[in-house]
Amino acid sequence: MSGIARKSNTMKKVVVCTAVAAFLILLLSAGKDNSLRQSATVIAASAREKLSSTATVATVADANASKTPAPAGESIITDEKPTVNGKPLELEFLIPLTSSHFNFCRSLYTALINDYPKPTLINWGKVYADAPQARVRKINGIDEYLHRMRPNQYALIMDGFDVWYQLSYHDLISHFLELSESNNYDVAVFGADKKCWPNEINSPACINIPESTLPTDAYGPWTDGRKPVANPRERFNYNRPRWLNSGNMIGPVSILREIYDRANYSISHAPPEEVYSDQMYIAEVYGQQNLNMTVDYKSDLFQTMTFSHADVMFVEDDLLTYPRKPPSQRRMLAFNKVSGALPPVLHFNGPKKAMDAWWPQMWWSRERENPEVLEKSRKVYQSGGAYTINGEFLSWYDLCGTQDVHNPPPWKPEN
Repeated sequence: MSGIARKSNTMKKVVVCTAVAAFLILLLSAGKDNSLRQSATVIAASAREKLSSTATVATVADANASKTPAPAGESIITDEKPTVNGKPLELEFLIPLTSSHFNFCRSLYTALINDYPKPTLINWGKVYADAPQARVRKINGIDEYLHRMRPNQYALIMDGFDVWYQLSYHDLISHFLELSESNNYDVAVFGADKKCWPNEINSPACINIPESTLPTDAYGPWTDGRKPVANPRERFNYNRPRWLNSGNMIGPVSILREIYDRANYSISHAPPEEVYSDQMYIAEVYGQQNLNMTVDYKSDLFQTMTFSHADVMFVEDDLLTYPRKPPSQRRMLAFNKVSGALPPVLHFNGPKKAMDAWWPQMWWSRERENPEVLEKSRKVYQSGGAYTINGEFLSWYDLCGTQDVHNPPPWKPEN
């Protein structure tokens, strides 16, 4: 396998895949519902595929130095760096954000406790007329920052208010390298949505894109609207994800620059009333189909949640280990039961109600009294934070004060 040294210590993934495969084999033999059997077949096949190789984690360099606070681009937990083509992967973690918010603090907490590098905040401190303007001006700010970076670097660009990181940074990078290996790691990967929006339905962004790589009957006879459903809105639940979501992406700076340059150009030549959505313009570039960009059809990296909540089930990461861990040490992970993917990132685009319902189920909440998790949390609060584009360090206290991410602040009516 060219370019990447692999490690074989990936038992936690193997255990999850084994557990899910075994569980679904039971469903397969006992269930009488055809769509349920179809889902079980897909997941079990995916689990077997994952079990066929233990070489799934990028090699990391040995490092013992501890820095507080860690420089930009470094983790607060470890200094280990993934490698690509034998060299350390140079990646910057970018989040467009004008000001802090409780949901951002939750997002940042999940990233830092999972070993992500401290992010750089794009457009921090800027003031815009309204939320749509703030969204679309992400493009200007991100494009400007990408031109500060070297073309051979990589960037992970994520929304700030509705993204959780359930697996480690190295899991995300490992999955990205696996997906992009056939392209010599020279492809930008975006999240995949089940509905094309906000572009016109007959625009290139909606129709001039590849089909999903999921089976054509992944959702049974209802897949991709082939069979009417009682509630017209529910038809999107059965679409295979294939449309670009701009709130989660990773790729080489050389490609991302070109994407954002083109989106910036479109914004500068569009009527003011049409400039309100960053997704519209990034999806427009994707619809042109002349850059090396793709979407994450199976949610191997990013699980977008709009119309997809029913696709996700929670599994314990040690379901078949013996002896099992005590309940306080078992990790609950969100698993895509349709594609068989264990996504490192959950993106709650669309309705946000699930966020408060799901937070108590996530491993960092269930295990928050575990000594190991307590120690990681302490490091987040003491040395975590983010950077501005000018290199100013904003500590956890600067961004989030004394907020407890496990307890939302009281709701206050708007004036």
